[in-house]
Parts: sequence; C-alpha cells; structure tokens
Amino acid sequence: MLFKFKSSILDNQIGSKIYMGLSEHNQELRERLFQLFLFLILLIGLCFSQTKTLAQILQGVIEGIKFFQPSPDEYFFLSFKLSLSSAILIESPLLIIYGICYLFPALLSREKFAFGSLFLLSFILFFAGTLYGYKVVAPAALTFFFSYTKDILEPLWSFQDYVDFLWTLFLGSIYSFQIPVIQILLGFIGVCTSKNCFNWLRYVLLIATVLAAVITPSTDPITQLVFSIAILVLYLTGSSFLFALEKLGIIC
Repeated sequence: MLFKFKSSILDNQIGSKIYMGLSEHNQELRERLFQLFLFLILLIGLCFSQTKTLAQILQGVIEGIKFFQPSPDEYFFLSFKLSLSSAILIESPLLIIYGICYLFPALLSREKFAFGSLFLLSFILFFAGTLYGYKVVAPAALTFFFSYTKDILEPLWSFQDYVDFLWTLFLGSIYSFQIPVIQILLGFIGVCTSKNCFNWLRYVLLIATVLAAVITPSTDPITQLVFSIAILVLYLTGSSFLFALEKLGIIC
C-alpha cells in the first residue's frame, strides 16, 4: 500500500512524486505520537506551574463562594489532576490534526475537502462548546444551587467536588457541540439525509431531554433546560448545514 505526498524541496521538479511505504508511514505515525507525548509532558508541567491561575479561572465562574480543604494533601493532588485534564484538553485539537495528517495522503481530493471542512467546523465548535459551558451552563447551574441554599447554608464547597462538577459540565458542552459534525459525517457516508434529520425532530426532542439528564451532573431543571435547548439548536444547525450541502451537490 502506497501513500503519495508532495514535498516543497522538489517544487522545481514538476510532476515529481514521492511514494512512502506502509512501514515508513507507520514509522512517521510513531514519531508523531512520540512528539505528542513530549508535548503533553511539557503542557502538564506548564499547567502545574500555573495551577493557581487555573483555579482562579474555574473559581471565576461564579462569585460569592468559599472553598475548604478536608485534608492537607487534597489541593496538592488535585493540582496534578487539574494539570493533566487541562493539558489533555489543550492538546486534543493537535491530536486530531495529527490524525488527519496521517489519513490525508490516502484520501481523494473530494475526501480531503470533506475532512478538512469537518475538522474546521469541529475545531470552531470545540471552542464554542467550551465557552458555552463556561459562560452559560456552569453559571446557570451554580447560580441555581447558590440561590437555593444561600439563606440557609453557608456556601462552603469542597474544591475537589467543585472542579469535578465543572469538568463534567465542560465536557458535556464540548461533546454536545459536536452534533452538527456527526450529522454531516453521517451524511457524507450516506447513513442519513437532511430530510431524515428534520423528520426525526420529534424524537430528538425526547432524546435531547434524556441526554441533558445524563450529561448534567446534577438534577436541577435549569441546567437540564440549558443543555436541552443547546442540543436542539445544534441539531437543527447540523440539519440545515446538511441540507445546504445537498443542494450544492457536495453530498449526493
């Protein structure tokens, strides 16, 4: 199996081609994985040195709460967990880029355009989901719990539980925002069409409610409603994108 790619070194040689065998291609993959591993280690070290800044960013989701440390070593070990989670989150787009670079030589021009467009859309939705979780979902959930108990209980929360709660909301938002990408990908491989997506809308309303209940770490109606609306809007957006691509003839 051969993979073809273009080299800038041979730009002066018109029509020249370089072929790489499967073993060489896999060697390149191992080198990329090793680079990703080294970069992950560097990111973990950088995030660990900035743990206080990361904690302040997470704490900035809502004001008026205080944290307590139930054991002397909790914050120290939480720093490692927070650094690892942040490093993986930061590196995940780069991991997708490396994966696409590995597959690109074996794809046709139309497939390269499709994968490149999907990656760009996924990349944008990745940051949009993170921002949505930080600015909308998390404040809505925390404000609900804070206002519900502020006249009765002092808002002293374990920082460990607080971080776990926020990470669950962030990951739920990021995964939910990939719904249009999944719809378009299924459209490219012929599993569904825009007509099917619009016809399934009544079922999506039920599934969005169930998904919101599963994704959210709490049972408060505010957070579930915010998630449900986001899932529904994203599904309609993906269906509209799919319809436009069908009309343009990109998806047959």
